[in-house]
Amino acid sequence: MTDRGGLGRAVEAGLHGEAVSARGVFEAIGGWRGIAEALVPATVYLACYVITRDARMSAIAPLVLAGAAFLWRLIRREPVQAALSGLLGVAVCVGVTLFTGRGEDYFLPGFWINGAWIAAHTISLLVGWPLIGLLLGFLRGSLTEWRRVRVLRRAAALCTLVWIAVFGARLAVQLPLYLAAQEGDVAATDALGLARLLMGIPLFALAVLFTWLVLSRVGAAVDAAADGKGSEGGDPSPAESSDDSGGENEATTGQNTPTE
Repeated sequence: MTDRGGLGRAVEAGLHGEAVSARGVFEAIGGWRGIAEALVPATVYLACYVITRDARMSAIAPLVLAGAAFLWRLIRREPVQAALSGLLGVAVCVGVTLFTGRGEDYFLPGFWINGAWIAAHTISLLVGWPLIGLLLGFLRGSLTEWRRVRVLRRAAALCTLVWIAVFGARLAVQLPLYLAAQEGDVAATDALGLARLLMGIPLFALAVLFTWLVLSRVGAAVDAAADGKGSEGGDPSPAESSDDSGGENEATTGQNTPTE
């Protein structure tokens, strides 16, 4: 198993038939450090804002923390990609808050990010190339061969739908709170911050777990497709079917199968 994190680790674990474990899911969502880097800035901002009701002053604290985490990794010569992405994310939130001076606007960039992921996943489904399938293909060494195996196409589409549901649930709950906060409901800003925390890592972990479980269950069918590839002129493999968007019969792939 390679040292990949996030959704990629869950997809690869499913592809290789690795049994789902609490430790594996924990590592896929970033471990203690990844969770801390994701949760601490927003938690500190929310706590400062609840105490001071000063959005601009409250926004400085998470930026300082994210910067310190980045510098700590540099000093220890550790990989900085995650810390850098976290720092940039916090910097954008802080910049928006400093510009508007409204407490709820710290969470505004998250709406655009979730909306962008919904659009990307939805478009990928509509054109027959679900994003989870592309990630699956990347890990298998081919961006196209996974589409020749019916069970992989279905699994990729199902997992992509689940990720759309995750991003959509966040918007459905948090956007009304944001709008209420803009109407002057101070408590709505506090509720928005709490909802952002509760629907961040926990929902991500559930989606990672679901993706891992689904892809693990299709492993046997993919192995059968791989075994059937070498026999010429025989009956088609159960995993072999015509492409959903095409109509031409395609041969099954011989590779195995398994998003922050």
